[in-house]
Amino acid sequence: MSRDSSHDILFEPIAIGPKRMRNRFWQTTHCMGAGSERPGTQAHFRAMKAEGGWGTVCTEYCSVHPEADEYPWVSARLWDEGDVINLRYMCDMAHQHGSLTGVQLWYSGIHALNMESREIPRGATQFSSNVWSSRTVYGTEMDDDDIQAVINMYVEAAKRAEAAGFDILEVSGGDSTLPVQFLERRYNKRTDKYGGSFENRARFYIELMAALKKACGDNSAITTRFEVDTLMGADGLQATDEGIRFVELLNAEGLCDLWSVKIGDYEEWGEDAGTSRFRKSGWMTPFVKQVKGVVGDTPVVVNGRLTSPDDMVRLINAGVADIIGAARPSIADPFLPKKIEEGRLDDIRECIGCNMCVSKFVQIGVLNCTQNATAMEEYRRGWHPEKFDQTENPCSVLVVGGGPAGMECARVLGERGYDVHLREAEAALGGHWKDVVRMPRLEEWARVITYREAQLAKLKTVEVHLGVGEMSADDVLSYGADKVVIATGARWLGDGLSPMGHTAIPGVDAAQPNCLTPTQVMAGKEVPGNHVFVLDADGHFTAIALAEMMADQGKQVTYVTCMAEISEYGV
Repeated sequence: MSRDSSHDILFEPIAIGPKRMRNRFWQTTHCMGAGSERPGTQAHFRAMKAEGGWGTVCTEYCSVHPEADEYPWVSARLWDEGDVINLRYMCDMAHQHGSLTGVQLWYSGIHALNMESREIPRGATQFSSNVWSSRTVYGTEMDDDDIQAVINMYVEAAKRAEAAGFDILEVSGGDSTLPVQFLERRYNKRTDKYGGSFENRARFYIELMAALKKACGDNSAITTRFEVDTLMGADGLQATDEGIRFVELLNAEGLCDLWSVKIGDYEEWGEDAGTSRFRKSGWMTPFVKQVKGVVGDTPVVVNGRLTSPDDMVRLINAGVADIIGAARPSIADPFLPKKIEEGRLDDIRECIGCNMCVSKFVQIGVLNCTQNATAMEEYRRGWHPEKFDQTENPCSVLVVGGGPAGMECARVLGERGYDVHLREAEAALGGHWKDVVRMPRLEEWARVITYREAQLAKLKTVEVHLGVGEMSADDVLSYGADKVVIATGARWLGDGLSPMGHTAIPGVDAAQPNCLTPTQVMAGKEVPGNHVFVLDADGHFTAIALAEMMADQGKQVTYVTCMAEISEYGV
């Protein structure tokens, strides 16, 4: 199948300094939990995106020196030759697929945890971190020698990056890293030539870019990911003021080969990766457009959870940006560019904006994805999102339950060549997910169902039986399948039992009219009275969304999170 000619512009090569990118798809720097210390996981995860057509694939944030030690959070590192060797594996694998590789050079200044290295961080001004204030020492205010020493740390790390094979050296000018700590008034209280006026506060950033350009600019693209608006008001960067003024200033110096634009800083970085409940795709477009209007022919990357090629083309044709950047869409479907190129738009596994990837990294330092179960398992298990080992025993398999898990199970088994029978009690696929997507602003989550429905319909080895009612054990055994998979999911308990107490709550009984489970609410059981207590000990999104739904219906809602609160309210 050939691609739509209107999408041709997405596959035009584009120059980035001395490098040439094969198309306009840029996998933005994003965390995933491998760093340099798990080189196999790092390499295979990024290389999968290169195989899938992303013209550039980047690391996560990459510490340039032990003074920017983020432990226990996992970053890439370019501290020594060992890191060079480990990250070279990623570059080599991505290059085999024709992609450029980028590394984000990171020095976090006063925000560095330094729990492993036990180094003393340096900052524009001697402040304690407002993000990790209980876990860090005061950063040392940098004098002229310190400034030159830290710039040299960046340059030495950049040289190590080149030795590893990286094509693009991206300075992190976001998430309140050191360049922004110099630039923002709230961090920079200096009175010397690096403080006070806007031009003075911009001096460190510009000198850093100049040093990198001088040392590595002949062979590597020197770029930056810049937060044009930190969303912190007048004391931070505002796109309408110093944010765009800095873009003008650095652009005039001719030191930046590409701008990757973001908004929000360390405290408000969630604005840059907003969930679909609160941010629709492309919400950063006005900010990116301002930057493109200033930098002229210098390429600009736009992010914003873009999955539609038509939307991508409109942004490029409208002069908003030159390159389509993505973190979460590239995780949900590493082959998104190739599917557009081949005209297989209905095969795109679109990101739903649930931020499972973000929450899992924050919780445990390892990325997961609701849409793509193969993410982070490319190396350890050899999983591939598009290629499946064929079974040598194509027996029959009965999959009981057509929710997301049952649908995915049937899809993968079908791709592997099994004779699959997927049976669902209700008249439509989706299981409890059908109720989830009815909650406020969760309509994009329906992609979990629609993608798998479309894929199942294409598989000749899969039969889907709907509205068959619940199958008993005897029904399953007598069906005649060689193998059986039970995918009937979980049910909400009606007695208040939760991990918080591991016991039922006296008086809670979903058989009574005044106690309801989420399943009962979505099934239409009347919610009596005007005051509703939502009990949720786990912070479950369903309970939170239900509370919001009840509030939208005009009810007074009290969100209860522990047993003590129940006693307090006398529920």
